[in-house]
Amino acid sequence: MQTEINEPLIEEKKSISFIWILPLIILSVLIWTLYESYSKKGTNIQIIFNSAEGLKEGITPLKYRGLELGKVTKIVIKDLERVEVNILVKKDAVDYVAVEGSKFWIKKPTVTLTKISGLDTLISGYEIEVMPKYNKDKDLKSQTKFTGLDSQPNFEYIKDGYYITLLLRDGNSVNIGMPLFYNSMQVGEIVSKELYENNVYIKAHIYKKYENLVNESSSFILNDAVKVNFGAGGFNLKVSSLYSALVGGIKVKTSDLNAKKITDDKQYLLYTSDDNLEEKVIINIEFLDAEDIGEDTSIMYKGITIGKVTNISLNTNSVNAQAFIYKKYKYLLTNNSRFEINSAEISLDGIKNIGTVFTGKYITLNYKKGEFKTYFKDKKLLNSQINADDLELTLKADSLGSITNKSKIYYKDIEIGKISNISLSKNFNQVIIKIQIYGKYKNIISNNSLFYDMSSKLIDIKNLDLNINYSGINPLLKGAIAVIKDDKQSKLTKKTFKILKSHQEAYKIKKMRNKGFTLKTAFENNFRLEEDMPIYYQNYEIGFINKVDFEEHYSKAELFIYNKYKKYITKHSKFYKKSPVKVDASLNGILFEIGDISSLLYGSISLDNSSKKEINGYQIYDSFDTMKNSTNTINIVFDNIDGIIEQSSKLVYKGINIGKVIDISLSKNQKIVLKVQIDKNYDEFTKQGNKYYLKKSKISLQEVKNLSSTIFAVNIGVVKGNGKKTQVLFNGYDSISDIADSTKGKIFKVESLHATSAGVDSPIYYKNVQIGKINKIDLSSDASKVVLDCLIYNKYTNIIRKNSNFYDISGFKLKFSIFSGTKIETNTFTSFLKGGLMVVTPKEYDKKANGNDKFILKEELMDDWEKISPIIK
Repeated sequence: MQTEINEPLIEEKKSISFIWILPLIILSVLIWTLYESYSKKGTNIQIIFNSAEGLKEGITPLKYRGLELGKVTKIVIKDLERVEVNILVKKDAVDYVAVEGSKFWIKKPTVTLTKISGLDTLISGYEIEVMPKYNKDKDLKSQTKFTGLDSQPNFEYIKDGYYITLLLRDGNSVNIGMPLFYNSMQVGEIVSKELYENNVYIKAHIYKKYENLVNESSSFILNDAVKVNFGAGGFNLKVSSLYSALVGGIKVKTSDLNAKKITDDKQYLLYTSDDNLEEKVIINIEFLDAEDIGEDTSIMYKGITIGKVTNISLNTNSVNAQAFIYKKYKYLLTNNSRFEINSAEISLDGIKNIGTVFTGKYITLNYKKGEFKTYFKDKKLLNSQINADDLELTLKADSLGSITNKSKIYYKDIEIGKISNISLSKNFNQVIIKIQIYGKYKNIISNNSLFYDMSSKLIDIKNLDLNINYSGINPLLKGAIAVIKDDKQSKLTKKTFKILKSHQEAYKIKKMRNKGFTLKTAFENNFRLEEDMPIYYQNYEIGFINKVDFEEHYSKAELFIYNKYKKYITKHSKFYKKSPVKVDASLNGILFEIGDISSLLYGSISLDNSSKKEINGYQIYDSFDTMKNSTNTINIVFDNIDGIIEQSSKLVYKGINIGKVIDISLSKNQKIVLKVQIDKNYDEFTKQGNKYYLKKSKISLQEVKNLSSTIFAVNIGVVKGNGKKTQVLFNGYDSISDIADSTKGKIFKVESLHATSAGVDSPIYYKNVQIGKINKIDLSSDASKVVLDCLIYNKYTNIIRKNSNFYDISGFKLKFSIFSGTKIETNTFTSFLKGGLMVVTPKEYDKKANGNDKFILKEELMDDWEKISPIIK
């Protein structure tokens, strides 16, 4: 066997091995990394700070407007008071940061009245901020060592910004960061302020988008966000807004939006108030005294401030007030215009000018056409001077009492004159009082005029007869003389009169001068009448009680009626004793009413002709209510009257009180009968068809009604009908909805063993469509069940059949099972909140139900109720 020999395979060996490729790649990456690291290597700078609080090596960044330019690499304690912070600045930022003029500070969270900044550092930590020094026309020298600022610099110019310079005498009211407002919109802020030659120069930056709103026509005023002024001019508090109240601000007013921009070389005055901008007319007002006014006292015309007092100076017998009036009101300054000081006045008639208690007294201008004038005398000073048209009289009195030189003369509580002099008679037996009656009132005085002392005695008790001599606060404190006018209006020929001691004495003399007729009346003995009691009709005195005869059970009174009022006495006339003081409390407040001086002293009788019913004989009732109760009443029958209060519950029609409940009683069949007195339009509210209901409070998801009845008495409302006949007995409804429901549906009785979550007005559903509501909930007659009156609307009554079922779907039901888990069931959101019922009528439905049919309320709705869908015909 021959052996086969193969030729050897010869391969050429490569010069470079594949194994060297990987190290070459790694070497290239290392070389590239080193090159990148070297090429991007930044520059180290050192900054000296007073504290390094919040700074961390390798973490705290160097930033400019949010852009990171470097990072803290090392923090070294320079000495016990300073630290040196080393920062590696990125190479591409070195030319801007590491140059002379750069400013560095530590950015911390800052909260002030005008600015909130740096809040992000609460999470990321403190930062170092830089403000580079940049000048495109000049190369800046390099610098690596800096001294840091304690805080952010107050002012750095923004490139192409719009800056204005304002001049202010006192810079305490302006702070850096204070906003500038234009129509309550912030348009800029104060960025710096400097003191130079006793003036404060303020630099303000106007935001770019608002530059067109500020120009050479602009005016600048300090915003009186909170201005308090307290002095002779009163207490004055102004608050503009919460923001401006905290930070203040400057208002900008621009008259011409097309004017030129403000140049850097111009300075504008910053005014302290709007008054400085207004053109003014300087005037002088001479006052009798200045106890009521001072500097800054306002001058008002028709409630508008037209000027202010600027200076007070003393004359020989008067006080001169220098003031200004805004030029736009210059036309009010005429030779016929008058100035008067307004102050609070308290009397039985009420409180006048109560606002002056808080704002201080002010000066009012009474304008009348005339020629322009700048010098005036106030009303008090003019009145102190005797005019040629005034009437001078002499009064004689046995004693002076409380009358002084400052006492006034009154007619019907109106000042008509004053006392000019007081002296003793030659024999010293009498007091001689010279008085001055103002010219426009002198026709009031005649030979039969009666003058009496309004203040000589406050209370005089004689033989158990109480005499109160009172007519207001001022006469009591300052003394006063009153005048009673002569009804006959006789001529004035004499100049001397006697002062009577009291109004009572003057009143008796006046009554004796009248002519009239007598009227016989009767009254019950449960109240008292006195001779000389005045009789009034519509606030006019028409007579007085001439004589009173008391008997055991029923007394008689003889009335004297003046002839001129005879026509007001008719067959319908009634009389009642009027209380001198009336207090009426309601939601509108408390009404405190006092009659005139006569009724306050003696009580009074009032004539009433409102009734149309004729009466046999005249009677005096003890009060207006008692008189009304004798007629003009109706009776309303209710099942329940919770909240009704006798004498407090009102009868209300369209928000107007037309009567009130005067009596509550129980009828034989256990119904509640309200006796209601009607004060207005009695005939209208006694017509058949009128329906009366209780105005109870109602609070639900849909509405809130009559909320006041939860605090005060429940009132009675009325819905007027169209009947023509009259009646005085009515059936009342529990609410106005009962009146409406009686015509729009049918009631079906549903019984339950216990109360449900469903209440009055809870909805009733059929296939989740509301077909009615629960109208009433009550107990059965034997109290064994709860009966629900279910109102089904007319269009749905066909659904209710004798075999229909009512289910309680109120709230939600919670089912829990170990195997099936927890299940929450509810029907509708409304039924969850308000409660409700569901009606299911079976497919094999029965005859229509009627009001006598009764249904049993089932507690749980069947599972397949939705599948029951009968076609009801």
